[in-house]
Amino acid sequence: MPTGARVSRRAALAGIGGMAAASILAACGGTKTATPTAAGKPPTTAAIVPQIVTPAAVVATAASASSAAPTVAAASAVSVANPTAAGGAIKRGGQLRIMQINDFVSMDPIFASGPTASACYDWLLAWRPNAQGQFAVQPQLAKSWDVSGNTIVFKLQENVKFHDGSPLDADAIVWNLKRMVQNPKSFAANYLPAVDKNNPAQTINPLTVQLNLTRPSDAILSSLSDAIDNTAIVSKKAADDHGEDWLKTNAVGTGPFKFVSFASGDKLVVTKNESYWQMGADGKPLPYTDGATYRVIIEATTQFNEMRAGTADFMQNVPGRNVAAAKQIATARYIESPYAGSKRQFFFNAIKPPFKDNLKLRQAIEYAIDRDSMAKALGQGIGIPLPYEFVPGAIGYDNTVPAYGFDLDKAKALIKDSGVTLPLTVRLTAHNREVDTQQAQLIQAMLDKIGVKINLDIVERVAWGDKVRINNDFEMATRLSGVAVDPTNDLLVTWAEGGNSAYSRAKVPGLLDTLNQADASYDDKTRQELFVKAQNLMYESAWFGYMWFELGNFLLDKRIQGFPNVWGSLRESEWWISQ
Repeated sequence: MPTGARVSRRAALAGIGGMAAASILAACGGTKTATPTAAGKPPTTAAIVPQIVTPAAVVATAASASSAAPTVAAASAVSVANPTAAGGAIKRGGQLRIMQINDFVSMDPIFASGPTASACYDWLLAWRPNAQGQFAVQPQLAKSWDVSGNTIVFKLQENVKFHDGSPLDADAIVWNLKRMVQNPKSFAANYLPAVDKNNPAQTINPLTVQLNLTRPSDAILSSLSDAIDNTAIVSKKAADDHGEDWLKTNAVGTGPFKFVSFASGDKLVVTKNESYWQMGADGKPLPYTDGATYRVIIEATTQFNEMRAGTADFMQNVPGRNVAAAKQIATARYIESPYAGSKRQFFFNAIKPPFKDNLKLRQAIEYAIDRDSMAKALGQGIGIPLPYEFVPGAIGYDNTVPAYGFDLDKAKALIKDSGVTLPLTVRLTAHNREVDTQQAQLIQAMLDKIGVKINLDIVERVAWGDKVRINNDFEMATRLSGVAVDPTNDLLVTWAEGGNSAYSRAKVPGLLDTLNQADASYDDKTRQELFVKAQNLMYESAWFGYMWFELGNFLLDKRIQGFPNVWGSLRESEWWISQ
C-alpha cells in the first residue's frame, strides 16, 4: 500500500484549529447581534430516516394484554443481492483500503464504546433493506425466530464454525447473551433492557436457543442485528482457552473476515475467511475480496486527500466544504446517504458542579447556542439545525415539541438568575476530530457572550470515552451520534443513569419509564405518543443540547463494486474490486 501520501495527523490538526478560530467564527457572523427565533419551530425538513417494516413472513400473536409481537415462522437463509449490474461480472481477490474517523476501542464487541472488528463477526440477525428500500431484520446466524409472549426462540444455521474451529451452537449463543446483559461493563446491556438478567437465555437443543424477556420489546430484534456492533457473537472457546481479556485485542467470530492484527490509533487488518458459511451471488463463499485494512485517520481533510490521490478506497461523511470537489473526482463515486449522518449534541455532568442542581444555568447555555449559524458554518451545505433528539422521518419526530432556540437576551437573564458568579469557567471535553474541534471553538465563542469562559479539553476518541463515559471526569462535553434503527436503541444508552456507558448520568423522573414503555409497545401510535412525552421531559430537564445534523454520504473508489444500501453494517463482504 502506498504510504507517501500520508500526512501527520497532529500537524494537520494544528492547522485546522487556527482555521476554525478565524474563518469558521467569521462564517457564523463574528459578534453579530442575536435575533431571537421561535424555539422549537424549525422549518419542515425532508425525512432523513428510510421506512422500516416488519419482515414479510410475519403473523401477529398475543405478546401481552395490549401488545402484538411479530412472529417469524420460517425465514430462509440469507441471500445476497446480485451486485453485477453496475460493474459487470463479479471479480474475486484484492485488498480493500478503508478509512475511518474513529479509533478502535476493543475487539470484544461488548466492551466497544466505538468501532470494533465488525468484519470478523456475525450477529443473530441482519438489518437489511428490501427491494423497495424498506429496512427490517432478516436472518443471519439465526435462520428463523419465533416471538411468543416474553420469549423468543431462535433456530440457528447449521454447520457454522468460529474462526478457531469451534462450532456455532446453542451453548455458544447462550454464553454470548448472558455476558451481554450480566457483565457489569458491557455496553450491550443498555441495548437489551427487556432481557431477563437473572435468566437471559437457555439451550433448547444444540441448534435452538430461547431468549427470555421480562416484558415485550419492539427494539429487541434490531438490537440483536448487525445494526448494533455491541451484540456481535464471539467464540466461547476462545474465551475459555485464553481468558475474556484476550478478546479485547483479538477478534474471534464467525464472520467473513478473520482477524490478523490491530494497533490502537493506527489500523486493523483482516483477511478472508476461506470457509465462510454464507454464499455470494456467484455461488461461492463470501467475501469477494482477500482482505481489508482499516486505517484510523481522524482528519476528514486527510481522508479526502487520500481519496483524491487514489491511496484509499472508502471514506464516510465527506465534509460539506469538499462535497463539490468530491463529485468531480474522476476515479471516485460520491453517494448521498442522509441517514448515515450524525447528530451533533452537547451535554452536562449531572452529578458534579457547576451544572448539578442548576437548571437555569443549563437553560442559559441552551439559549446561547446559535444552531442555525452553527449548521451553516460547519455543515457548509450538508448541515441542518436540529434542536431535537429525533431526526425527521424517525418514529418520535415531531417539530411541535418544545425546543431551545437562539435567544441571547433570555440566556443572559437566565444566567443572572442562576446564582453563579461571572465570569464562570467551564471545561468542555470534545473529540479531536476536525468538525468536533471547530464546533467546540464555536461553542466557546457563543458562550463567552453570556459570561461563560470555556476551557477546551480536546482529546482523542479513546481518551474521550475514558474521561466522559467511564471515569465521569468532565463538566460539559460534546458528542456525535448516528441515526439509530430504533430510537430506544440509542435513547436508553444516552440516558443511562450510571455505568460505563452513561453520558450525563442525569436522573429525570419518569423518563426511563417512558422510554421503556415505548419499547414495550408494538403499536406505532402509542410509541409516537410516548416518544413525544419523553422529549418534553428531556426539554424540561435541559441536560442535553441538540444542535445540528450533518447529512451523511460515502465516497468510494470506482474500483469498488457491489456497495450496498447500508444502515449500520457496511457489509464489506459484499464489495468487490473491478480491476
